Amino acid sequence: MKKIIIIAGCISTFLGACSKSLNIDPEGTMTREQLQEIVKTKPATVLEPMVTSMVSQVNGFVPQNSVDSRNFLISNLLLNLKGNDMVLAHVNGGWLSNDYQMQNYREENATRTALYWGMFYKWIFYANQVLDLIPADFDPSQATETNKLIMKYKASALTMRAFCYTYLLWLYQDDYFHGGKDKAGVPLYTTVAGEEDRAPAQEVWNQVITDATEAVALFKSSGLSNTASRTDFDASVASVVLARAALTTGNWPVAISAAEYVMAAYPTLMNETQYTTSGLSNISLPETIFGYDFSTASGKGTSSFPGWMNILGEGGYGGSQGSWVAIDQRLYDQISATDYRKGNFVADEFIEHQYASSVLPEKHYRYYSYKFAAPAIDANTPSYNQDDIYMRSSEMILTKAEAEARGGLDGDAQNTLYILAHERDPNYVRSISTGDALLAEIRLQRRIELWGESGFEFFDNKRWNIGVDRRGSANHTNLLVVPAGKLFTLQLPLATELNYNPLITEQNPL
Repeated sequence: MKKIIIIAGCISTFLGACSKSLNIDPEGTMTREQLQEIVKTKPATVLEPMVTSMVSQVNGFVPQNSVDSRNFLISNLLLNLKGNDMVLAHVNGGWLSNDYQMQNYREENATRTALYWGMFYKWIFYANQVLDLIPADFDPSQATETNKLIMKYKASALTMRAFCYTYLLWLYQDDYFHGGKDKAGVPLYTTVAGEEDRAPAQEVWNQVITDATEAVALFKSSGLSNTASRTDFDASVASVVLARAALTTGNWPVAISAAEYVMAAYPTLMNETQYTTSGLSNISLPETIFGYDFSTASGKGTSSFPGWMNILGEGGYGGSQGSWVAIDQRLYDQISATDYRKGNFVADEFIEHQYASSVLPEKHYRYYSYKFAAPAIDANTPSYNQDDIYMRSSEMILTKAEAEARGGLDGDAQNTLYILAHERDPNYVRSISTGDALLAEIRLQRRIELWGESGFEFFDNKRWNIGVDRRGSANHTNLLVVPAGKLFTLQLPLATELNYNPLITEQNPL
Protein backbone atom coordinates (compact mmCIF):
# COMPACT_ATOMS: atom_id res chain seq x y z
CA MET A 1 0.00 0.00 0.00
CA LYS A 2 1.12 3.49 -0.76
CA LYS A 3 2.66 5.35 2.16
CA ILE A 4 1.69 8.93 2.97
CA ILE A 5 4.09 11.34 4.60
CA ILE A 6 2.26 13.55 7.07
CA ILE A 7 3.28 17.13 7.74
CA ALA A 8 5.91 16.75 10.43
CA GLY A 9 5.02 19.83 12.39
CA CYS A 10 1.33 19.09 12.78
CA ILE A 11 1.40 15.31 13.10
CA SER A 12 3.91 15.39 15.95
CA THR A 13 1.17 16.33 18.39
CA PHE A 14 -0.94 13.47 17.09
CA LEU A 15 1.90 10.96 17.38
CA GLY A 16 3.12 12.16 20.74
CA ALA A 17 -0.27 12.09 22.43
CA CYS A 18 -1.80 9.02 20.81
CA SER A 19 0.94 6.74 19.55
CA LYS A 20 0.73 4.36 22.52
CA SER A 21 -3.04 3.96 22.67
CA LEU A 22 -3.45 3.80 18.88
CA ASN A 23 -0.18 1.98 18.17
CA ILE A 24 0.93 4.71 15.76
CA ASP A 25 4.26 4.29 14.03
CA PRO A 26 6.52 7.01 15.52
CA GLU A 27 8.25 7.39 12.16
CA GLY A 28 5.03 8.82 10.70
CA THR A 29 4.78 6.20 7.94
CA MET A 30 1.29 4.85 8.47
CA THR A 31 -0.58 4.13 5.30
CA ARG A 32 -3.27 6.46 4.06
CA GLU A 33 -5.84 3.71 4.53
CA GLN A 34 -4.84 3.16 8.17
CA LEU A 35 -5.14 6.86 8.91
CA GLN A 36 -8.48 7.04 7.15
CA GLU A 37 -9.77 4.30 9.45
CA ILE A 38 -8.82 6.42 12.45
CA VAL A 39 -10.46 9.46 10.87
CA LYS A 40 -13.75 7.56 10.61
CA THR A 41 -14.08 7.37 14.40
CA LYS A 42 -11.66 9.94 15.81
CA PRO A 43 -11.25 12.63 13.14
CA ALA A 44 -9.99 15.29 15.53
CA THR A 45 -7.05 13.12 16.54
CA VAL A 46 -5.64 13.14 13.03
CA LEU A 47 -7.15 16.13 11.26
CA GLU A 48 -7.34 18.85 13.91
CA PRO A 49 -3.56 19.34 14.19
CA MET A 50 -3.20 19.10 10.42
CA VAL A 51 -5.85 21.74 9.74
CA THR A 52 -4.47 23.98 12.47
CA SER A 53 -1.03 23.76 10.89
CA MET A 54 -2.48 24.37 7.42
CA VAL A 55 -4.35 27.53 8.41
CA SER A 56 -1.37 28.80 10.38
CA GLN A 57 0.69 28.82 7.18
CA VAL A 58 -1.02 32.07 6.21
CA ASN A 59 0.49 33.61 9.34
CA GLY A 60 3.96 32.20 8.89
CA PHE A 61 7.02 32.87 6.80
CA VAL A 62 7.05 32.15 3.07
CA PRO A 63 9.79 30.28 1.17
CA GLN A 64 11.61 33.50 0.21
CA ASN A 65 13.43 34.50 3.39
CA SER A 66 13.84 38.22 2.80
CA VAL A 67 12.61 41.02 5.02
CA ASP A 68 10.66 42.60 2.17
CA SER A 69 8.80 39.44 1.16
CA ARG A 70 8.68 37.20 4.19
CA ASN A 71 4.95 36.73 4.69
CA PHE A 72 1.59 36.75 2.92
CA LEU A 73 0.57 40.37 3.52
CA ILE A 74 3.98 41.72 2.56
CA SER A 75 3.88 39.73 -0.67
CA ASN A 76 0.61 41.53 -1.40
CA LEU A 77 2.17 44.89 -0.55
CA LEU A 78 4.72 44.25 -3.29
CA LEU A 79 1.85 43.93 -5.76
CA ASN A 80 0.20 47.15 -4.65
CA LEU A 81 3.46 48.96 -5.36
CA LYS A 82 3.10 47.92 -9.01
CA GLY A 83 0.18 50.25 -9.60
CA ASN A 84 -1.01 53.82 -9.72
CA ASP A 85 -2.43 54.48 -6.28
CA MET A 86 0.52 53.73 -3.98
CA VAL A 87 3.69 55.84 -3.98
CA LEU A 88 7.03 54.75 -2.57
CA ALA A 89 7.57 58.20 -1.14
CA HIS A 90 10.75 57.72 0.91
CA VAL A 91 13.20 54.84 0.84
CA ASN A 92 15.78 53.49 3.23
CA GLY A 93 18.27 51.62 1.13
CA GLY A 94 16.89 49.75 -1.86
CA TRP A 95 14.01 47.97 -0.18
CA LEU A 96 10.84 47.82 -2.32
CA SER A 97 12.38 49.95 -5.07
CA ASN A 98 12.39 47.27 -7.76
CA ASP A 99 8.74 46.51 -7.08
CA TYR A 100 7.75 50.16 -7.29
CA GLN A 101 9.79 50.56 -10.49
CA MET A 102 8.40 47.24 -11.82
CA GLN A 103 11.83 45.76 -12.42
CA ASN A 104 12.78 42.07 -12.09
CA TYR A 105 9.32 41.09 -10.94
CA ARG A 106 7.84 38.71 -13.54
CA GLU A 107 10.66 36.98 -15.39
CA GLU A 108 11.19 33.24 -14.89
CA ASN A 109 14.42 33.86 -12.95
CA ALA A 110 12.98 36.60 -10.72
CA THR A 111 12.76 35.90 -7.01
CA ARG A 112 9.29 37.46 -6.92
CA THR A 113 8.05 34.93 -9.47
CA ALA A 114 9.24 32.06 -7.29
CA LEU A 115 7.87 33.71 -4.15
CA TYR A 116 4.18 33.44 -4.97
CA TRP A 117 4.47 30.09 -6.71
CA GLY A 118 6.24 28.47 -3.78
CA MET A 119 3.96 30.00 -1.18
CA PHE A 120 0.65 28.99 -2.69
CA TYR A 121 1.69 25.52 -3.85
CA LYS A 122 3.06 24.80 -0.40
CA TRP A 123 -0.32 25.67 1.08
CA ILE A 124 -2.10 23.57 -1.56
CA PHE A 125 0.07 20.62 -0.54
CA TYR A 126 -1.04 21.07 3.07
CA ALA A 127 -4.67 21.19 1.96
CA ASN A 128 -4.36 18.09 -0.20
CA GLN A 129 -2.75 16.16 2.64
CA VAL A 130 -5.90 16.76 4.67
CA LEU A 131 -8.20 15.90 1.78
CA ASP A 132 -6.28 12.70 1.05
CA LEU A 133 -7.20 11.47 4.53
CA ILE A 134 -10.94 11.98 4.15
CA PRO A 135 -12.36 8.43 3.86
CA ALA A 136 -13.62 7.58 0.40
CA ASP A 137 -16.96 6.44 1.84
CA PHE A 138 -17.50 9.62 3.87
CA ASP A 139 -21.17 10.60 3.57
CA PRO A 140 -21.89 14.23 4.55
CA SER A 141 -25.62 13.57 4.39
CA GLN A 142 -25.25 11.62 7.63
CA ALA A 143 -25.01 14.44 10.16
CA THR A 144 -23.48 12.53 13.05
CA GLU A 145 -21.19 14.39 15.43
CA THR A 146 -18.20 12.58 13.95
CA ASN A 147 -19.25 13.44 10.43
CA LYS A 148 -19.75 17.08 11.37
CA LEU A 149 -16.12 17.24 12.42
CA ILE A 150 -15.01 15.63 9.17
CA MET A 151 -17.17 18.15 7.30
CA LYS A 152 -15.41 21.01 9.07
CA TYR A 153 -11.94 19.69 8.33
CA LYS A 154 -12.72 18.91 4.71
CA ALA A 155 -14.32 22.33 4.25
CA SER A 156 -11.23 24.03 5.67
CA ALA A 157 -8.93 22.18 3.27
CA LEU A 158 -11.18 22.91 0.29
CA THR A 159 -11.23 26.58 1.28
CA MET A 160 -7.45 26.73 1.39
CA ARG A 161 -7.08 25.02 -1.97
CA ALA A 162 -9.60 27.31 -3.65
CA PHE A 163 -8.00 30.35 -2.01
CA CYS A 164 -4.55 29.42 -3.34
CA TYR A 165 -5.61 28.55 -6.87
CA THR A 166 -7.46 31.86 -7.10
CA TYR A 167 -4.23 33.73 -6.37
CA LEU A 168 -2.21 31.53 -8.71
CA LEU A 169 -4.58 32.21 -11.60
CA TRP A 170 -4.68 35.92 -10.81
CA LEU A 171 -0.89 36.00 -10.94
CA TYR A 172 0.19 33.46 -13.56
CA GLN A 173 -2.37 34.01 -16.29
CA ASP A 174 -4.10 36.94 -17.93
CA ASP A 175 -7.44 38.11 -16.60
CA TYR A 176 -10.32 35.78 -17.35
CA PHE A 177 -12.18 38.25 -19.59
CA HIS A 178 -9.07 39.57 -21.29
CA GLY A 179 -7.87 36.37 -22.89
CA GLY A 180 -7.04 34.36 -19.80
CA LYS A 181 -9.95 31.93 -19.76
CA ASP A 182 -8.86 30.26 -22.99
CA LYS A 183 -5.18 29.96 -22.09
CA ALA A 184 -3.11 27.57 -20.02
CA GLY A 185 -3.65 27.92 -16.32
CA VAL A 186 -1.43 26.34 -13.69
CA PRO A 187 -0.80 22.73 -12.66
CA LEU A 188 -3.92 21.47 -10.89
CA TYR A 189 -3.30 19.13 -7.97
CA THR A 190 -6.19 17.53 -6.12
CA THR A 191 -3.94 15.02 -4.35
CA VAL A 192 -0.39 15.14 -2.99
CA ALA A 193 0.93 12.67 -5.55
CA GLY A 194 2.61 13.25 -8.89
CA GLU A 195 3.48 16.10 -11.22
CA GLU A 196 1.12 17.80 -13.63
CA ASP A 197 1.23 19.93 -16.75
CA ARG A 198 -0.57 23.25 -16.78
CA ALA A 199 -4.30 22.63 -16.79
CA PRO A 200 -6.52 24.90 -18.90
CA ALA A 201 -7.37 28.05 -16.97
CA GLN A 202 -11.08 27.31 -17.28
CA GLU A 203 -10.57 23.89 -15.69
CA VAL A 204 -8.73 25.41 -12.75
CA TRP A 205 -11.40 28.08 -12.27
CA ASN A 206 -14.05 25.36 -12.36
CA GLN A 207 -12.19 23.54 -9.59
CA VAL A 208 -11.98 26.74 -7.54
CA ILE A 209 -15.73 27.30 -7.80
CA THR A 210 -16.45 23.64 -7.03
CA ASP A 211 -14.14 23.58 -4.01
CA ALA A 212 -15.40 26.85 -2.56
CA THR A 213 -19.04 25.94 -3.13
CA GLU A 214 -18.60 22.58 -1.44
CA ALA A 215 -16.69 24.20 1.42
CA VAL A 216 -19.52 26.63 2.13
CA ALA A 217 -22.07 23.80 2.08
CA LEU A 218 -19.97 21.60 4.37
CA PHE A 219 -19.37 24.39 6.86
CA LYS A 220 -23.10 25.04 7.01
CA SER A 221 -23.95 21.34 7.37
CA SER A 222 -21.36 20.94 10.11
CA GLY A 223 -23.18 23.46 12.29
CA LEU A 224 -20.01 25.56 12.37
CA SER A 225 -20.97 28.10 9.74
CA ASN A 226 -19.31 31.07 11.42
CA THR A 227 -16.91 30.57 14.28
CA ALA A 228 -16.38 33.11 17.03
CA SER A 229 -12.66 33.07 16.30
CA ARG A 230 -11.39 35.31 13.52
CA THR A 231 -8.33 33.10 13.05
CA ASP A 232 -10.24 30.06 11.74
CA PHE A 233 -11.67 29.15 8.38
CA ASP A 234 -15.46 29.08 8.32
CA ALA A 235 -18.35 29.55 5.90
CA SER A 236 -17.72 33.29 5.65
CA VAL A 237 -14.07 32.79 4.69
CA ALA A 238 -15.10 30.22 2.09
CA SER A 239 -17.79 32.60 0.83
CA VAL A 240 -15.20 35.34 0.32
CA VAL A 241 -13.13 32.94 -1.77
CA LEU A 242 -16.24 31.96 -3.74
CA ALA A 243 -17.30 35.58 -4.28
CA ARG A 244 -13.84 36.56 -5.53
CA ALA A 245 -13.71 33.69 -8.01
CA ALA A 246 -17.26 34.32 -9.19
CA LEU A 247 -16.58 38.02 -9.71
CA THR A 248 -13.44 37.20 -11.68
CA THR A 249 -15.20 34.69 -13.94
CA GLY A 250 -18.42 36.65 -14.44
CA ASN A 251 -20.77 34.48 -12.43
CA TRP A 252 -22.67 37.47 -11.10
CA PRO A 253 -25.48 35.62 -9.25
CA VAL A 254 -22.98 33.48 -7.34
CA ALA A 255 -20.83 36.52 -6.51
CA ILE A 256 -23.91 38.37 -5.23
CA SER A 257 -25.15 35.43 -3.17
CA ALA A 258 -21.76 34.70 -1.60
CA ALA A 259 -21.20 38.36 -0.76
CA GLU A 260 -24.69 38.63 0.73
CA TYR A 261 -23.94 35.71 3.03
CA VAL A 262 -20.87 37.47 4.40
CA MET A 263 -22.66 40.80 4.72
CA ALA A 264 -25.39 39.13 6.78
CA ALA A 265 -22.78 37.54 9.04
CA TYR A 266 -20.90 40.85 9.43
CA PRO A 267 -23.54 43.58 9.33
CA THR A 268 -21.57 46.18 11.30
CA LEU A 269 -19.02 48.40 9.60
CA MET A 270 -16.14 50.13 11.31
CA ASN A 271 -16.95 53.60 12.54
CA GLU A 272 -14.76 56.64 12.01
CA THR A 273 -12.72 56.16 15.17
CA GLN A 274 -12.05 52.52 14.42
CA TYR A 275 -11.15 53.19 10.80
CA THR A 276 -8.80 56.09 11.45
CA THR A 277 -7.06 55.09 14.68
CA SER A 278 -6.73 51.29 14.67
CA GLY A 279 -4.29 51.01 11.80
CA LEU A 280 -6.55 48.18 10.63
CA SER A 281 -4.36 46.06 12.88
CA ASN A 282 -6.88 44.64 15.35
CA ILE A 283 -8.84 41.51 14.50
CA SER A 284 -11.55 42.45 16.99
CA LEU A 285 -12.70 45.16 14.57
CA PRO A 286 -16.27 44.39 13.47
CA GLU A 287 -15.41 43.91 9.79
CA THR A 288 -12.72 41.26 10.36
CA ILE A 289 -13.59 37.94 8.75
CA PHE A 290 -10.19 36.27 8.89
CA GLY A 291 -6.91 37.38 10.37
CA TYR A 292 -3.95 36.79 12.63
CA ASP A 293 -4.06 37.40 16.37
CA PHE A 294 -0.69 38.47 17.71
CA SER A 295 -1.74 37.57 21.23
CA THR A 296 -1.99 33.86 20.35
CA ALA A 297 1.10 33.43 18.17
CA SER A 298 4.68 34.54 17.88
CA GLY A 299 5.38 37.87 16.28
CA LYS A 300 6.67 38.38 12.75
CA GLY A 301 9.20 41.03 13.70
CA THR A 302 10.14 44.12 11.75
CA SER A 303 9.31 42.38 8.46
CA SER A 304 5.63 42.08 9.38
CA PHE A 305 2.98 44.05 7.52
CA PRO A 306 2.71 46.55 10.41
CA GLY A 307 6.50 46.63 10.40
CA TRP A 308 6.40 47.93 6.84
CA MET A 309 3.20 49.98 6.95
CA ASN A 310 2.90 51.44 10.46
CA ILE A 311 4.53 54.81 9.88
CA LEU A 312 4.61 55.55 13.61
CA GLY A 313 6.25 52.26 14.50
CA GLU A 314 9.54 52.37 16.34
CA GLY A 315 12.00 49.93 14.75
CA GLY A 316 9.84 48.99 11.78
CA TYR A 317 11.08 49.32 8.22
CA GLY A 318 8.06 51.44 7.40
CA GLY A 319 8.31 53.33 10.68
CA SER A 320 11.45 54.76 12.22
CA GLN A 321 13.64 53.10 9.56
CA GLY A 322 12.15 55.38 6.92
CA SER A 323 10.57 53.31 4.13
CA TRP A 324 7.37 55.32 3.82
CA VAL A 325 4.50 55.05 1.36
CA ALA A 326 1.88 57.56 0.29
CA ILE A 327 -1.36 57.73 -1.64
CA ASP A 328 -1.21 59.09 -5.19
CA GLN A 329 -2.31 62.73 -5.22
CA ARG A 330 -4.74 62.01 -8.05
CA LEU A 331 -6.68 59.50 -5.96
CA TYR A 332 -6.43 61.62 -2.82
CA ASP A 333 -8.04 64.53 -4.64
CA GLN A 334 -11.02 62.35 -5.55
CA ILE A 335 -11.82 61.60 -1.91
CA SER A 336 -14.55 63.88 -0.60
CA ALA A 337 -13.53 66.34 2.10
CA THR A 338 -16.28 64.88 4.31
CA ASP A 339 -15.14 61.29 3.81
CA TYR A 340 -13.29 60.26 6.96
CA ARG A 341 -11.03 57.92 4.97
CA LYS A 342 -9.24 61.03 3.74
CA GLY A 343 -8.01 61.53 7.28
CA ASN A 344 -5.75 58.50 6.93
CA PHE A 345 -3.36 60.55 4.81
CA VAL A 346 -1.33 63.66 5.64
CA ALA A 347 -3.23 66.76 4.49
CA ASP A 348 -0.74 69.46 5.47
CA GLU A 349 2.51 70.24 3.69
CA PHE A 350 4.13 68.09 6.37
CA ILE A 351 3.73 67.00 9.95
CA GLU A 352 6.52 66.11 12.34
CA HIS A 353 6.86 62.92 14.33
CA GLN A 354 9.48 62.21 16.97
CA TYR A 355 10.76 58.64 16.89
CA ALA A 356 12.48 57.48 20.05
CA SER A 357 15.52 56.47 18.03
CA SER A 358 15.80 59.82 16.19
CA VAL A 359 17.61 62.87 17.48
CA LEU A 360 15.28 65.26 15.68
CA PRO A 361 11.65 64.91 14.59
CA GLU A 362 11.09 63.40 11.16
CA LYS A 363 8.88 65.09 8.59
CA HIS A 364 5.99 63.18 7.03
CA TYR A 365 4.88 65.04 3.95
CA ARG A 366 1.51 65.55 2.31
CA TYR A 367 -0.15 62.33 1.12
CA TYR A 368 1.95 60.07 3.39
CA SER A 369 -0.12 57.16 4.64
CA TYR A 370 -1.33 56.92 8.23
CA LYS A 371 -3.93 54.30 7.33
CA PHE A 372 -1.96 51.55 9.07
CA ALA A 373 -0.59 53.66 11.91
CA ALA A 374 -1.44 51.71 15.04
CA PRO A 375 -0.52 52.28 18.67
CA ALA A 376 1.57 49.63 20.38
CA ILE A 377 -0.44 46.83 21.96
CA ASP A 378 1.27 47.53 25.29
CA ALA A 379 4.40 49.13 26.67
CA ASN A 380 6.39 45.91 26.34
CA THR A 381 5.43 45.04 22.75
CA PRO A 382 7.12 46.71 19.76
CA SER A 383 4.59 48.46 17.55
CA TYR A 384 5.55 46.28 14.59
CA ASN A 385 3.94 43.36 16.41
CA GLN A 386 0.22 43.74 15.69
CA ASP A 387 -2.71 41.73 14.43
CA ASP A 388 -3.17 41.21 10.70
CA ILE A 389 -6.46 41.38 8.81
CA TYR A 390 -6.63 39.17 5.72
CA MET A 391 -10.32 39.55 4.87
CA ARG A 392 -12.89 42.13 5.88
CA SER A 393 -16.53 42.64 5.05
CA SER A 394 -16.23 45.96 3.17
CA GLU A 395 -14.69 44.06 0.28
CA MET A 396 -17.85 41.98 0.01
CA ILE A 397 -20.08 45.06 -0.14
CA LEU A 398 -18.03 46.33 -3.06
CA THR A 399 -18.01 42.88 -4.67
CA LYS A 400 -21.78 42.66 -4.44
CA ALA A 401 -22.23 46.15 -5.88
CA GLU A 402 -19.94 45.41 -8.81
CA ALA A 403 -21.57 42.07 -9.57
CA GLU A 404 -25.00 43.70 -9.49
CA ALA A 405 -23.88 46.49 -11.80
CA ARG A 406 -22.24 44.10 -14.23
CA GLY A 407 -25.35 41.95 -14.13
CA GLY A 408 -27.58 44.86 -15.12
CA LEU A 409 -29.06 45.39 -11.65
CA ASP A 410 -28.16 49.07 -11.45
CA GLY A 411 -30.70 49.94 -8.76
CA ASP A 412 -29.50 47.14 -6.50
CA ALA A 413 -25.90 48.17 -7.10
CA GLN A 414 -26.68 51.78 -6.18
CA ASN A 415 -28.28 50.64 -2.93
CA THR A 416 -25.42 48.31 -2.07
CA LEU A 417 -22.78 50.94 -2.76
CA TYR A 418 -24.66 53.39 -0.55
CA ILE A 419 -24.26 51.09 2.46
CA LEU A 420 -20.50 51.56 2.49
CA ALA A 421 -20.05 54.98 0.92
CA HIS A 422 -22.57 56.68 3.23
CA GLU A 423 -20.94 55.14 6.30
CA ARG A 424 -17.58 56.57 5.26
CA ASP A 425 -18.99 59.92 4.13
CA PRO A 426 -22.22 61.16 5.76
CA ASN A 427 -22.70 63.57 2.85
CA TYR A 428 -22.64 60.80 0.28
CA VAL A 429 -25.84 60.74 -1.76
CA ARG A 430 -27.14 57.54 -3.32
CA SER A 431 -25.80 57.27 -6.85
CA ILE A 432 -28.13 57.72 -9.79
CA SER A 433 -25.52 56.57 -12.28
CA THR A 434 -26.01 53.53 -14.46
CA GLY A 435 -23.90 51.37 -16.74
CA ASP A 436 -20.24 52.28 -17.12
CA ALA A 437 -20.61 55.42 -15.01
CA LEU A 438 -21.88 53.36 -12.08
CA LEU A 439 -19.07 50.85 -12.50
CA ALA A 440 -16.60 53.74 -12.44
CA GLU A 441 -18.06 54.89 -9.11
CA ILE A 442 -17.76 51.40 -7.68
CA ARG A 443 -14.17 51.12 -8.85
CA LEU A 444 -13.34 54.46 -7.23
CA GLN A 445 -14.83 53.29 -3.94
CA ARG A 446 -12.77 50.10 -4.15
CA ARG A 447 -9.60 52.11 -4.73
CA ILE A 448 -10.31 54.31 -1.72
CA GLU A 449 -11.62 51.67 0.66
CA LEU A 450 -9.09 48.94 -0.07
CA TRP A 451 -6.04 51.14 -0.64
CA GLY A 452 -2.88 49.36 0.46
CA GLU A 453 -4.63 46.10 1.29
CA SER A 454 -4.12 42.56 -0.01
CA GLY A 455 -2.83 43.43 -3.47
CA PHE A 456 -6.29 44.61 -4.49
CA GLU A 457 -5.16 47.35 -6.85
CA PHE A 458 -2.92 44.99 -8.82
CA PHE A 459 -5.63 42.35 -9.18
CA ASP A 460 -8.37 44.90 -9.85
CA ASN A 461 -6.30 46.58 -12.55
CA LYS A 462 -5.90 43.23 -14.28
CA ARG A 463 -9.62 42.59 -14.01
CA TRP A 464 -10.50 46.04 -15.35
CA ASN A 465 -7.70 45.90 -17.97
CA ILE A 466 -6.04 49.03 -16.63
CA GLY A 467 -2.30 49.59 -16.88
CA VAL A 468 0.05 51.78 -14.90
CA ASP A 469 0.31 55.43 -15.88
CA ARG A 470 1.81 57.70 -13.24
CA ARG A 471 2.21 60.71 -15.48
CA GLY A 472 0.42 63.75 -14.14
CA SER A 473 0.84 62.72 -10.50
CA ALA A 474 2.15 65.42 -8.21
CA ASN A 475 3.91 63.03 -5.86
CA HIS A 476 4.87 59.83 -7.68
CA THR A 477 8.65 59.52 -7.61
CA ASN A 478 8.66 57.20 -10.62
CA LEU A 479 6.52 58.26 -13.60
CA LEU A 480 6.20 54.78 -15.03
CA VAL A 481 3.89 53.86 -17.92
CA VAL A 482 3.08 50.16 -18.38
CA PRO A 483 0.18 49.21 -20.66
CA ALA A 484 -2.36 46.66 -19.51
CA GLY A 485 -1.72 43.12 -20.63
CA LYS A 486 1.00 40.52 -20.38
CA LEU A 487 3.33 42.61 -18.22
CA PHE A 488 0.97 42.02 -15.29
CA THR A 489 1.15 38.25 -15.71
CA LEU A 490 4.11 36.47 -14.14
CA GLN A 491 6.14 33.82 -15.86
CA LEU A 492 6.37 30.42 -14.23
CA PRO A 493 9.52 30.14 -12.10
CA LEU A 494 12.41 28.35 -13.74
CA ALA A 495 14.54 27.18 -10.82
CA THR A 496 11.74 25.93 -8.59
CA GLU A 497 9.25 24.57 -11.15
CA LEU A 498 10.25 24.29 -14.79
CA ASN A 499 13.61 22.67 -14.01
CA TYR A 500 11.87 20.01 -11.90
CA ASN A 501 8.63 19.41 -13.77
CA PRO A 502 9.23 18.04 -17.29
CA LEU A 503 5.49 17.89 -17.96
CA ILE A 504 5.25 21.67 -18.30
CA THR A 505 6.14 22.73 -21.83
CA GLU A 506 4.44 26.13 -22.12
CA GLN A 507 5.84 29.28 -20.52
CA ASN A 508 4.03 32.60 -20.35
CA PRO A 509 5.40 35.13 -22.87
CA LEU A 510 8.13 37.46 -21.76
